[in-house]
Amino acid sequence: MAVLSTRIRSVITFSLAIGYLSNLYIKSDLITDLNLILLLIVISLSLPVVTGSAKVIGYVSFVLSILLLFIYRAPLSIWEQALQGNLYLVVMFTTVPLLGIPLQYGGYFESLQGVFRRYVHTDSRFYLLVSLISAFIGVLVNMAVVPLVHQLSLASDKSSNKKLLSMAICRGFTTSMFWAPTTATIALVVQLTGAKWPVFFPFGILFGLIAGLIGYTMMILEARREDNSIAIVDATPDNFDVRKPIAEIDLRKVLELSFFAITLITLIVIASLVTGISTINVVSIASLIFPIIWLALIGRLPILLREFQGDYFTQRLPRLKNEIILFVGAGLFATSISYSHLGGYVPQFLNLIVGSSALALTIVIIFGSLILSFLGVHPIVSVTILGGTVKAAAYGVTPTYMALILAISWAMGISVSPSAANVIAISGLTGQSPTQVGFRWNGLYVLIVSTVLIIVLTLFRALGLL
Repeated sequence: MAVLSTRIRSVITFSLAIGYLSNLYIKSDLITDLNLILLLIVISLSLPVVTGSAKVIGYVSFVLSILLLFIYRAPLSIWEQALQGNLYLVVMFTTVPLLGIPLQYGGYFESLQGVFRRYVHTDSRFYLLVSLISAFIGVLVNMAVVPLVHQLSLASDKSSNKKLLSMAICRGFTTSMFWAPTTATIALVVQLTGAKWPVFFPFGILFGLIAGLIGYTMMILEARREDNSIAIVDATPDNFDVRKPIAEIDLRKVLELSFFAITLITLIVIASLVTGISTINVVSIASLIFPIIWLALIGRLPILLREFQGDYFTQRLPRLKNEIILFVGAGLFATSISYSHLGGYVPQFLNLIVGSSALALTIVIIFGSLILSFLGVHPIVSVTILGGTVKAAAYGVTPTYMALILAISWAMGISVSPSAANVIAISGLTGQSPTQVGFRWNGLYVLIVSTVLIIVLTLFRALGLL
């Protein structure tokens, strides 16, 4: 029965995504109503099986939102708006996993493992390569990057260093949270603030580079301080066979992967500018079309149909239950706060603290969000509330500036929050507690990066660039 329920949930989730994307062109009220019905079914099937911190956050969001909408007697149209507020995120997370099929079955992992075996013999090289791959692959597959990169890293004996491995994956993945249109972070903050992603992108990728450089520098300094030995327990990781010959490196495959990834991002930018469709929806459409082109060009198109019917429906879509509840719950909560006018107290409170100072606003939002993240409040909560209630114009800043503040808050928040999915996933793979992986190993990094980025933001604003 559970298997049947999972299969039904997967089919309805995918049908919802297709219905939503189709209606961007058809614009039919009937399809809109049908999508709402499908969404309600998906929610009802996902709520009983949601797990971990997403269960607590999701349930609390739904309960508080429903109470507020009942108390303030919201009409049916507001309920519909609240439920569908973050539907675009549900659709994006439904389609983006399809990008992982050519990545996983295009013959790229073997070459990347060969790079590990042949060239990665020091902590600094290991950290640099793992963080770069995490950032690169994270753009394509989001949270799936954690187990994928972990598996790749086993080709190096440095993977036994749990702290080094955790920091490299977490910090590398975080850098993509500053700019990548395929991530929930950017999709949400761009939508909330009204910023244009093509304008936001150069700043976001610069911030990602700054965060990556700071992380690498800190690792080098710490390695020197600890005699280039960061808590190594065993020189040989599990599943690593020292007798295994060094894998051949297929440079063509590495370049091929780079080409397709860069092409994907470029096409997303161009399509968004030319068509006027929001970047998030362009990403969803591209996730449906681009894997077909990708696998066809490398002669592996039959794999797409096999994996679409197999792993995608039986594993990847069912795992979206947590994201669905989190995103729908956040949208529901944001709308209920707005309709009840309780959200008006947020900017009032900020005005009491920061006045009209853009710098003070930046500091309070970013460090306030980080404190909440450390206490276990997922950044999606603080970012949704702040993004939905605080208006950039009230503080004399642009929507892009506000979007960057929220992106920093989210990216840094998921690096330390024990409720963040990436921290939990890394914790499970390395056998460490979420607090250890998050706050203890990344706390100082988050503090330094946040401070530096606030300075950079202030400088850009002073120069009139933001």
